[in-house]
Amino acid sequence: MANTIFDNKIIEAKAKDLLTTAINTRSLMTVDTDLAESAGMTKVINVYTYTGAAEELANGEGNSTRGALSFTQNEYKVKRVQANFDYTDDDFMMDNSVVDNGVSGATAILKNKMNADFFAECAKATLSVPGTLGYDAIVDAIAELNVEDESKIFVVIPNDKKAELRKDEDYKAARQGEVIYSGQVGTICGIPVIASKAADAAYVMTPEAVKLFMKKDVNAGTERDEDTTLNSVYIRAYYIAALVDATKICKIGE
Repeated sequence: MANTIFDNKIIEAKAKDLLTTAINTRSLMTVDTDLAESAGMTKVINVYTYTGAAEELANGEGNSTRGALSFTQNEYKVKRVQANFDYTDDDFMMDNSVVDNGVSGATAILKNKMNADFFAECAKATLSVPGTLGYDAIVDAIAELNVEDESKIFVVIPNDKKAELRKDEDYKAARQGEVIYSGQVGTICGIPVIASKAADAAYVMTPEAVKLFMKKDVNAGTERDEDTTLNSVYIRAYYIAALVDATKICKIGE
């Protein structure tokens, strides 16, 4: 596709908004670089789920139920995710912002793909609580995670759920506080709330739920045709996004 070049005398050059979501989901995952140090392009991941109950017992009494640990085994292939754009020397002479705008757009598309992969793994959550998004449902979801240290818990909601949540009295009463995550829209139950247009459901989770295995971090490459002065830029990353701990994520609603 040819670049659209604008005469700077008429229109100030602007990069189009190519972002599906402004949040950086990389900060919502645990990043693992071990993949870069091992050979191969596949990784087998076991996702463990514990079921059981803690019971209050009298002297000499044993548990009436037995806890069980189950797991599903998934094999992931490392993805080469790449975006690109072309421009000619003539394009650059007409508008020298074409490269910056191209890099911005290609990076946004790459970021969109990583965000989509993150939410695809979130959709595999096995824990869930019924009800509509609000204080009570979030409290129930936090209880499902059953963690002592709640400092890492956050809530991710679809962008169109912001209005619904903002009507919640407990949300309105909460201290908005410092923005910890990109896209954060406040707190509820002391937990950061992040809104994203890429999310299709609300999740209460920690970064341990989804892991980003990096084979090779984001890098760029270029090539040039001297005959046509066509310059091609490629921006790529090699990674796997995988749900690794289903006990650290809980979906709200059906």
